[in-house]
Amino acid sequence: MKITLISPNLSTSDRYGKALGKVGPTTEPLGLAYLASAIKQNRNDFVEIIDSAALDYGEKELFNHLKKTNPDIIGVTVLTPMYIRATETINVAKRACPNAKIIVGGAHVTIFPKQILEENEKIDYAVIGEGEITIIELLNAIEKNKVPSSIKGIGYRNKKSIKINQLREFITDLDIIPLPARKLLPMKKYKPAPTYYNKLPSYIMLTSRGCPYRCIYCSKIFGRTYRHHSVKRIIQEMDILINKYGAKEIIFRDDTFTIDKKFVRDLCNEIINKKWKIKWTCMTRVNLVDENLLKLMSKAGCWSMHYGVESGSQRLLDLIQKDIKLEQAFKAIKWTKKAGIDVKAFFMLGLPSETREDSLRTIETMKECGADWVQVTITVPYPGTKLYTLAMQEKTLRSFKWEDYQTWAGWSDKELVYVTKGRNADDLKRLQKRAMREFYYRPKFILKQLLNLRIDNFQMYLNGAWALFKN
Repeated sequence: MKITLISPNLSTSDRYGKALGKVGPTTEPLGLAYLASAIKQNRNDFVEIIDSAALDYGEKELFNHLKKTNPDIIGVTVLTPMYIRATETINVAKRACPNAKIIVGGAHVTIFPKQILEENEKIDYAVIGEGEITIIELLNAIEKNKVPSSIKGIGYRNKKSIKINQLREFITDLDIIPLPARKLLPMKKYKPAPTYYNKLPSYIMLTSRGCPYRCIYCSKIFGRTYRHHSVKRIIQEMDILINKYGAKEIIFRDDTFTIDKKFVRDLCNEIINKKWKIKWTCMTRVNLVDENLLKLMSKAGCWSMHYGVESGSQRLLDLIQKDIKLEQAFKAIKWTKKAGIDVKAFFMLGLPSETREDSLRTIETMKECGADWVQVTITVPYPGTKLYTLAMQEKTLRSFKWEDYQTWAGWSDKELVYVTKGRNADDLKRLQKRAMREFYYRPKFILKQLLNLRIDNFQMYLNGAWALFKN
């Protein structure tokens, strides 16, 4: 069979507004790359990936491509903010290839499989949860013209009714999943956000799935059981990125990279033994690092750590079940910088019950914590989170237009989908801009960046500075 997997064109302007969109990231759709590699390993199919954002495909380009290749199966990824773009993509696909079977997957599908099938009759199947095993079983059933009634992790149409099968267990041994099929992606098109890299090319990797923590704003699509690839497998993937694609930097996009410290130490020692000059960044929690680990990570090439601090109010941190103390955040940042690693800290405005005074306290904490860079977003209760359930109960959700579910609403013309009681949407948008302005326009920050300025990162700094100034 011919199989086309599509990532809809949710542009950087859609996500961040016109000005910030000019420096917004375009990164690999690794979910589709994993699916493609699983299909190629298990079946004798033609498989391609269309990353519409990277290729700048509009409806016309997508239609012409599909009309020419005429696939039997079209798979479309659906994340909450791209729901409307995914719907447009499905409509184009069905016009171009009316006989193709349409399969959807992704976070939004996992949360609302029945609703999505009800809302769009052009969709034939929904893959729920991890798809690498499910997609093979589903393709086998389609090829044999069988009803997939026994396949776990599937939603489908059976005559006039919609069936949602039993959920599939999470994959425990991640090494059974083949390396993502990056050769099907336009690798030269990808570039992270300015504060995520120093040198290009820079590519993303995932070493694990699942997170045991209970933050109410996070959707547990991969479950709460932490699982990671073997060090050998990770080194193999890094080697491909370095030697085949010329990676100067790698971004580990795991939610909690240092949750298993022994694993991280083993990985760092192997990177050191390889004598690679690769630099890398990662995300983790402030309660999952220590001084010795950070020193080893720095030696292995880690140049930037990203921590979720979220708020300057301990009351709010407890309310969102972050399970950290502000003192831990300040200590972790101090240790990280002492190890020679830059720090990027994530903060949120507009948390449940947050007062304006709390917001201002968060802005002050941003400036006091010692981070080199910050990211300030407006709270969005994404479907599948405890926060979404809370907002539904409190009747504080203001929109069910999924395209509005954006954390950078202060830079766009989109409405805030959630405003906690007693707060004002326009004020939250102003505070988001104020937070960025007060952090990045400090003389101390500007002087440090000027001292660190090099020819190879000049354009990156210029683009970021211009985007902030325009806003």
